[in-house]
Amino acid sequence: MKKFLIATVFVAALVAVSSQSALAQNYVGLSAGFTSYEDKGVDIESQGLTFFAGGQFDPLLAVEFSYTSIADVETNGRDSQASVLALSGVLRSPGEGFEPFLRLGLARGDGKVMGGGDAYDEERSGFIYGFGADFTMNYNSSLRLEYVETDLDGAETDRLSFGTIYRF
Repeated sequence: MKKFLIATVFVAALVAVSSQSALAQNYVGLSAGFTSYEDKGVDIESQGLTFFAGGQFDPLLAVEFSYTSIADVETNGRDSQASVLALSGVLRSPGEGFEPFLRLGLARGDGKVMGGGDAYDEERSGFIYGFGADFTMNYNSSLRLEYVETDLDGAETDRLSFGTIYRF
């Protein structure tokens, strides 16, 4: 919950800064899909939920903040948790109704497995990269399909997700 509050404050600051430009278009979104977190001490595969917010400063370039909750599952007396926090640049190819994009940025991952004798608790930093497309429904809303990977100094995550965007 503490990470979510930090993420909310960061997004509010991003929206406040990006709204200064007349060309800026801010957006928030939510997506869900299949995710995994792999490291030498843990392998978590689950459905994940991603919250993201961004500012589009140019038709070709946006800056986006995202928080992905990969898992928070308790099975067989073991509690598995993983999440990824990222700040990335999004390079778009503007179009009518269909906007493919590439993502590149910095990420921080947190993985934990507790109980069952072998505990794992690691925080790692690295890079996030991926590709996807936004499908415009109307002026304020879009659908997003995206594939993202992170390389977190030995740990790796990947995410295939589908979600929605609201622009303001």
